[in-house]
Amino acid sequence: MLHRLLPVVFLFPLFVFAQDLGQRPLVVMNLAAHPDDEDGNTLSYYRHHEGAVSYSVIYTRGEGGQNEIGPELYERLGAIRTAETEAAARVLGTQVHFLNFYDFGYSKSADETFLEWSRDRRGFWDTDEPVTSVEEGRERVIARLVYLIRKLKPDILFTNHDTLTVGSDTQHGHHQAVGISAYEAFALAADPAFHPEQLEEEGVDLWQPKRLFLRQWRNPDNPDVAVPVGDPCPARPLQIAYDCTDLAVLAAGKHFSQGFDRFAPRFRADTTYFQLLRSADGTPPLSEGSLDLAAGIQLEEHQQDLTDNFLLDSMTRPARWRVESSSEVAVPGQEIRLHWTPVSRMPAGVTPSRNTFPIVEVVGPDGQSITRLNRENDGGHTVRLPGDLTPTLPKHRRQYDRFVNHPPLYYSGLTEGPLGYLDLEIAPPVIVDLDPAPVLLRHGQNELAVSVVTYDPAVTEIELQLAIVRVGGMTEQVYTDSQMLGPDETEAVFTFDLPLDLDPGRYRVAIGAEAHPTSAPAEPFVVTRQAAILPDVQVADGLRVGFVRSYDRVTENALRSMGANVTALDSTDLALGDLSRFDTIVLDIRAYLVRPDLREHNQRLLDWVREGGHLVAGYHKTFEWNPGQTGGFFDTDLVDVPESGWAPYPLRLGRDRVTREDAPVEHLLPDHVLFHAPHEIEPQDWDNWVQERGLYFPAEYDSRYAELLTMNDPGEDPLRGSLLLAEVGAGSYLYSSLGWYRQLEALNPGAWRMFANIVSFPLTNNR
Repeated sequence: MLHRLLPVVFLFPLFVFAQDLGQRPLVVMNLAAHPDDEDGNTLSYYRHHEGAVSYSVIYTRGEGGQNEIGPELYERLGAIRTAETEAAARVLGTQVHFLNFYDFGYSKSADETFLEWSRDRRGFWDTDEPVTSVEEGRERVIARLVYLIRKLKPDILFTNHDTLTVGSDTQHGHHQAVGISAYEAFALAADPAFHPEQLEEEGVDLWQPKRLFLRQWRNPDNPDVAVPVGDPCPARPLQIAYDCTDLAVLAAGKHFSQGFDRFAPRFRADTTYFQLLRSADGTPPLSEGSLDLAAGIQLEEHQQDLTDNFLLDSMTRPARWRVESSSEVAVPGQEIRLHWTPVSRMPAGVTPSRNTFPIVEVVGPDGQSITRLNRENDGGHTVRLPGDLTPTLPKHRRQYDRFVNHPPLYYSGLTEGPLGYLDLEIAPPVIVDLDPAPVLLRHGQNELAVSVVTYDPAVTEIELQLAIVRVGGMTEQVYTDSQMLGPDETEAVFTFDLPLDLDPGRYRVAIGAEAHPTSAPAEPFVVTRQAAILPDVQVADGLRVGFVRSYDRVTENALRSMGANVTALDSTDLALGDLSRFDTIVLDIRAYLVRPDLREHNQRLLDWVREGGHLVAGYHKTFEWNPGQTGGFFDTDLVDVPESGWAPYPLRLGRDRVTREDAPVEHLLPDHVLFHAPHEIEPQDWDNWVQERGLYFPAEYDSRYAELLTMNDPGEDPLRGSLLLAEVGAGSYLYSSLGWYRQLEALNPGAWRMFANIVSFPLTNNR
């Protein structure tokens, strides 16, 4: 087996770790589309059992997924998933790099993925030239991976994602794109004709990995390699020994926003199996029954800056001293106080004293020394930060500026090498924020709440500027205002009137904040939001709605804006409350997963329906809805679904979805009142949806459900179960797998009208 990690010599001030050439550690790199897609079992095995440098390269930050712990979506969800991935990496011992392609939601096509990823401008070194073809988009995606391969110089690449784009085993389009780009980048990283401008950067060199592997999930009879990831991992310093797969389970449990804390034990594997996809010329063939992805390879000589890896290791290895800052957040140009703290994990027999202080350099992200600490200033040291440091806050905006997201400053001993990251984030002088959702504007009086955080102690006043601009066609500024705040004020409210003759449509709200004076020159901080004035959207007069919350607030808030009398239902309401006071009860997305009280009292809701109520259920996933689902990764033993299910008549969910937000929609019962009251639903009301139509469409359902809509992605069979309505006794039950919450948040007027009709049905149906 491999035991290649040897002592390292630290050379300052360049921080290049010159190793004994030919005896350097193995470098492995796992490629994954989204946070949680990484192969934690194999990564932990190679890091902790084999002593390899282990990189996890993730193409997106998971912005397009769902959030099971809160209402944050899109970039803010990406920041949450980034933090979860980094927490998992600390368990696995990996260094995480993000390629910063935007997760635009589920895709069925690699071609669509290449186009969407390349058109997005969050990448920090792509050109601004527009992408006009799939081929061009594909090259841009491959180029970014090639850059990272040339920079990190892995010997072994492996991924869970296949290149299959057709057939029954077709993967998520993002996964397809990872598989395709990995296959191409394997050879192109060593091609001097492919993006030669990358080679102008120091440390970015032509590089040829030795092997590329695809993980196989079905325990094949004759895998090319079977890695024994269930073997014990040596005990890490001051920690108990784990099997390598135990570490993978612990790491998987860090992905809370995806609910993986509930499923983490299912990531356990004694062996991971791999198919060899590509080998470099001259690489020896694998022998039958191989247990090592790197079997027989000779490690090429190279020098690599492994600072980040040794800093990562510093989190688990014994340390004598830690450098701490007087503040967790500072601004460029600010003076901060640094001091030494003795760490309790001292080697046996060593007592902290002034004489044990090493000489330490605090280093910036560009590798330049910021200050030096020694035994003469062990009581504390004041240093002024460079004025050109790039802020790392707010994280949901700054995460796309770099491949890695650890704190930007670290400290390193002149004789001991990297010791740790300085726990210090860099902020602009002032940050302002609005609710992340688009702003619903109204004719007449409006209120806009702004949160303010001042980080620069030099600031004495802040000027806030509000601008509202009409977008589309001729851009027109329709309102401006300003306020002055002191540095201790944390919120402001703009109250303003909009003219009654402003046309419904799309607008943009911008808040700028300029602070005076500042520790270093700084541009005004600006936050923008999409906004809209909707045409008059109202529920039926007098509609009373009970709302069963999950982890989202969008639908509930939209119902209030539509004029509904909304009551959030708690456990007492579900168990004992008078449900007859409601016309409609809405179950928010995935409510059966997060509301055990709903599961317990579901029959009471169904009895209320039979007595005349109207129950609207939002989309759910299969494992929290289908009774008796076994044999899959997400079995229903985590959600105790009764044999009769949650719905009044049999209704079983599948995994079909319509990912094209512009997929044509047909009304199967065009005369049904749901399409006519209180709003007339026209074909254009299905325009301008975001991300997708819907997901987890019903696969089997009782004939008593009326099918109201049909839709499908290009080349696929029509799906007729996205909106199902059944009469139940004197009442009605509606299940919809459409992504209403995303459309309501996006202020799509057609979606607002249609959803108003859905909840108003018990009143409009009785006219």
